[in-house]
Amino acid sequence: MCVRYTFHQPDEALATVAKALAAKLAPLPDWAKPKFNVTLTHVMPVVVAGVDGPEVAGLGWGLVPFYERGRPERRMLPNAKAETAVSLPAFKGAVARRRCLVPANGFYEWQTVGKVKWPHLFTLKHEEPFAFAGIWEPPEDDTPGTFGILTTAPNALVSPIHNRMPVILTGETMPRWLGRAPLAEEEYRTLTLPLAPELMQERRVSRYVSNSRHEGPQCHSPPEEEPPELALG
Repeated sequence: MCVRYTFHQPDEALATVAKALAAKLAPLPDWAKPKFNVTLTHVMPVVVAGVDGPEVAGLGWGLVPFYERGRPERRMLPNAKAETAVSLPAFKGAVARRRCLVPANGFYEWQTVGKVKWPHLFTLKHEEPFAFAGIWEPPEDDTPGTFGILTTAPNALVSPIHNRMPVILTGETMPRWLGRAPLAEEEYRTLTLPLAPELMQERRVSRYVSNSRHEGPQCHSPPEEEPPELALG
């Protein structure tokens, strides 16, 4: 699962999306500050397909399916498996008609060594911004707008750390994903394949990021210590 990502260069990330879409997007709102540790329930800038073209919307991370609305305790789903999202009631409507782009600078996964979980930061080469393949639900009554991120099988870089990875879109694939009409089956499968590992890089970071309340630059600091098993190697 992808339950943490970094949005520490928001203007650059949004500019990358705008360039890919050949569109002029409105400037980020004042609340869209750099955030090094985005997690569930955070309201984040997401690019959706509006009636007149791409637009930036503030949506909460954790998709609330239509059938959860009105319940006192709503389920919030951060991720959807790309392989099954097209058929599950919670996601299939959004996959068909509400595909969005989630601008980002990287994502975190944790490797368990012994009894300790060690965080790793994954980015594109040269830390270029990108977008996750997202889906979203609009606000309704007392339910705010929400989004989720699609996941896929891990590539060779991610697989030693985790058994899933988010679907990452590049400048070439972003405009193909964004939309309000169903995708052809083959196109959907192609767009949700894992990104080639040679386009990415990875490094261990401070366990400071493991606390979801920590959102500052220290999340990217080098680890304070090495896992014992790795240090022995």
